[in-house]
Amino acid sequence: MKKSFKLSLILLTLFLFSCQDIVEKKCNAACDQFVSCTEQVMKIELSPEAKRSGHISCLNGCATHNSEILQCYEQEPTSCKGFGECVLQIGSLE
Repeated sequence: MKKSFKLSLILLTLFLFSCQDIVEKKCNAACDQFVSCTEQVMKIELSPEAKRSGHISCLNGCATHNSEILQCYEQEPTSCKGFGECVLQIGSLE
């Protein structure tokens, strides 16, 4: 009984970590797009520090609102305008 419980606990832990990795990868991709779109829409080139800071801020938002942000990214993965408008709507819902 104890062995099956331990095995179940280990499998559940591995499953949760693998799901987190998927969300983390998707958030990273969405935040890369966010930073790129910021440069494109504002017609500027951000410094490496500004890119890093923007990416970190985006990741913090994605950690809190990952389902909404990732839905925006999946709906508009190549459109800065559509992706940006969708993300702004999430911010206005708070």
